Amino acid sequence: TFLRRIYLDLIGRIPTLEEAEAFHADTSDSRRAALVDRLLGSDGYVSNFYHFCADLLRINQSLGTAAAEAEAAYQLWVKNAIRDNMPYDEVVRKLITARGYIWDNGAVGYYQRDRGMPLDNMSNTVRIFLGTRLECAQCHNHPFDKWTQMDFYQMAAFSYGMTAADYDLANRTNLAQRIRKERADTFRAAVGDPSFPAVERQENLEASITKAKASGKFEIQLARLGMTEDQFRETALRGIAAVSGVEAKFRSVREAEAELFKPIRYISADERKRDLQLPHDYKYPDAKPFQRVGPKVMFGDDPGVDMSSPEKIEAYASWLTSPGNPTFTRVIANRLWKKVFGIGVFEPVDEITDHMVISNPALLTSLEDLMKTVGYDMQAYLRVLYNTKAYQRAADSHEIVMGAPYYFQGPVLRRMSAEQIWDSVVGLAIPEADSYRPRLKTQLAGIERVKLIHESLSERSETEYVALVEEVSKVIQKVRPGQEEARKAFVAARAAKDEALIREKRQQLNQLDRELYDTIGQIGYTRLKEKTNPEQLLAALGMNEKMAGESMAAAGEENVVVTSLPRPHFPKAPEGLEKEAEKQWRSRMKGELQTYNGLIAGMARASELQTPAPRGHFLREFGQSDREVIENSNSAASVPQALNLLNGPIVEALVNPFAVFGSRLSRAGSPEETAKLIFQAMLTRQPTPQEVALVQEELNRSPKDGAEGVVWALLNTRQFLFVR
Repeated sequence: TFLRRIYLDLIGRIPTLEEAEAFHADTSDSRRAALVDRLLGSDGYVSNFYHFCADLLRINQSLGTAAAEAEAAYQLWVKNAIRDNMPYDEVVRKLITARGYIWDNGAVGYYQRDRGMPLDNMSNTVRIFLGTRLECAQCHNHPFDKWTQMDFYQMAAFSYGMTAADYDLANRTNLAQRIRKERADTFRAAVGDPSFPAVERQENLEASITKAKASGKFEIQLARLGMTEDQFRETALRGIAAVSGVEAKFRSVREAEAELFKPIRYISADERKRDLQLPHDYKYPDAKPFQRVGPKVMFGDDPGVDMSSPEKIEAYASWLTSPGNPTFTRVIANRLWKKVFGIGVFEPVDEITDHMVISNPALLTSLEDLMKTVGYDMQAYLRVLYNTKAYQRAADSHEIVMGAPYYFQGPVLRRMSAEQIWDSVVGLAIPEADSYRPRLKTQLAGIERVKLIHESLSERSETEYVALVEEVSKVIQKVRPGQEEARKAFVAARAAKDEALIREKRQQLNQLDRELYDTIGQIGYTRLKEKTNPEQLLAALGMNEKMAGESMAAAGEENVVVTSLPRPHFPKAPEGLEKEAEKQWRSRMKGELQTYNGLIAGMARASELQTPAPRGHFLREFGQSDREVIENSNSAASVPQALNLLNGPIVEALVNPFAVFGSRLSRAGSPEETAKLIFQAMLTRQPTPQEVALVQEELNRSPKDGAEGVVWALLNTRQFLFVR
């Protein structure tokens, strides 16, 4: 029971047969503590606690146009922080103060996640790290807590200048200035007077005149120009018409730049000087609408920075993560306690108020002291908790009464998370699942590609850059008419429900898009001609690559990753088979191999798959968070879950003779051995004599697939699905 629980809680999956055998072979009194130490230093720990962090930080692929690359950089940064056991307070400081590009600092994903929503970012920060819900105070004083709308805006003033929406380069800025100058010169040449006020758009003309009249300056302006109001309008319209004549050229340039920069939008974060104002409907007597707001913390020692201070974000991060902050330590100590025991010392974990009930105040104080003593070392903190007698007691199956204190008779009995169920299956199906990272090379290459595109555009001289934009503009003008025509035809085909024409026009559109982007790539991204070497990228991260099954010594002892699975070994035919029987055996095994390859094609630990998984995927069906809001996973039962376990391909992945577990199962020499293998693999225990008899009865009834039936039955039990 302990073995299964500690594997699920610490590395997010049940132990394999080999891991269980190794633990039972150790007879030392310290074997539990030794196992905790080993698991804390494993790849499985990184994978499991990545979900803990990613659910809090809402890491997913909604991070901008370069979504996959930005998400990958953020993901890799978080995983490396867990792997390196970076102190928690340091992790938070680096997130809050993150600046730079994704290839230099993946932590900028913290601001990319809430790009364009600085107020939401602040309320998420306070909720995650300080356990306080401020979002209600964005629009009005909090109705159920002490926080005011002014508190909200003063806190937001610290990080309001942080932005992840910029992707300008010096070349782009210079070209924009050149276009503005050319527009102004065109306008002035047409009106014939350099002192004539620039009104380059017709829709702005009347508004400009009205504003000048209201200020009393219009008559002075007319007198200086020696014009009547009608002459002023006529002259302005002449200039506007001249600008309109070259507007198509400017529009084409903007479109060309948009295409060039599309792959590298939103790849950085930085701080801008930007003042925060109260909203237009602010109604409280302590300030007026649109009044500028300076930074001020909601509690504790104020860092004393003003609106113009360039160190606002550093002061904010230092205050937030200080051991003297009254809630920072408390929140993470309680979150990790809940991770271990299934329920916090106080609940909810992110809604601290003056009326909060703490079930055991002395325990909470002790946990806060422990966290400070270990210097926010999460592994050291967890090591203490997992070695306690409280954790190693029987799971408590009593229903938790919300609002009633809980005194931790033991960990709460709870269903595995979606990731724990999935990863347990993966661990039994493929070799070295904890080290297998099939997307890692692609992720690194994608980040490197974005970096090279950025360098290709930024390292050109201004003259070269302008020439490039003009060349791309010509390509767009050539391709666009065909794209528009194909797009209209595609819409018409969809309206007519003509499937053949829909496919034809979709292919035509894709071909035109490829032609455009291939051309842009050839003439625009010169740095991409430099070959990216995935092995070198891995080495730059200090990682050693090996194939599953290869010895550790051959690949290097530390930071070993498996980026591809070996081709399964095709076994020899059993001895004594006649020629026809051997032929049938080979045919069946080829079919099993083909099935296995199909099953594991999308298999890896949940932390190495797309996040969130697509709708309909096993992980989503079992409650994986969509990462849209903080900690949005659930373990509620549903009909699709039952149907997935009853009818899905999971059992096949376990019992296939080419799977890790299935291979051992296929070599079992007796019903007793078969029963022991199945129960040890699925439930981490030996079967009872009655269970052995039931397995034997099933094998006698169905020699061909009886073992599969037993695995299927256990997969659907509460014994398998719950962390006991």
